[in-house]
Amino acid sequence: MYPSYYALRRVNPYRGVVHYVDIGEATAHTFDGLAWHLRADDGYGWVRPVGVWREGIGLQLGQPAGLGDLIAALETRPSLPFPLFDTYELWLLDRETGMPLALLATRRGGIEGVEKSDSEWYPFVQTYTGFVSPALAERDALTRNAGDAHRDFLARLVNQAARPHAMTQWFLRGQDGVGKGMAGLRLPYEWRSRELAASVFPELLVREVGNSRLEQSVISDYHRWLAPLLLLWPRLSLETRARLELQACEKPQWLTRVQRLLPSRVNPALIQAALVAACLEQAQAGGVQDDFTKLG
Repeated sequence: MYPSYYALRRVNPYRGVVHYVDIGEATAHTFDGLAWHLRADDGYGWVRPVGVWREGIGLQLGQPAGLGDLIAALETRPSLPFPLFDTYELWLLDRETGMPLALLATRRGGIEGVEKSDSEWYPFVQTYTGFVSPALAERDALTRNAGDAHRDFLARLVNQAARPHAMTQWFLRGQDGVGKGMAGLRLPYEWRSRELAASVFPELLVREVGNSRLEQSVISDYHRWLAPLLLLWPRLSLETRARLELQACEKPQWLTRVQRLLPSRVNPALIQAALVAACLEQAQAGGVQDDFTKLG
């Protein structure tokens, strides 16, 4: 089998893009373009971790026996980032309009055999409590009421727009962004084969327009929080990518983790300055890690 090289998004909650080198009986995947985690069939039908290969170093953990083809595929791989192959997208639908509201899942190669998918949208893993929305913080200061955790407010805001009987739908997204409707949960029959224009789909994870000013601000704050990871998407408008680059510079350590996977840069000098700042921060902090790994 010839090696295949592709990337998949980690969504609901969104935690970035994973890049794969796949030779069939074994795969390697990376979250940062440096460390590749190797997995292979153990001969008994189970796929297990078998080693770690690191760019510029080679095999760090594991035994080379049986991994020659995978290591060769890694050493001769094309430049990062790889193309996104998860063109099948599951969207939570707005209860009033039936239009895409929030991204729930993605897949490559079709949706046959997909188990029943969750109709609840999650902004972060349950253990992550670091998210702070400036819009909510300002509201809390004015009302002198701490209120719910900002993560929980955001989750409730989005999910309530789909309740009480949440509908979901799979779409096959073309290169032009047009979505061809497929199966889903609680769908009217006539929607199962509908086709939606690219402009109908939120460009990022959640629809920002159509809410109150506070709600729009909270969702914008959420995308701003994840800006370094959202920059890994290849099909962003120049305006959105430029905005995310500015916001990503507020989290230079996060940006450093994923810099090798960026598909393009609107302002390379800005990003380079942020990467230099991250190196200085890391040196001053004495190697103390930020909360990037807590995203899950």
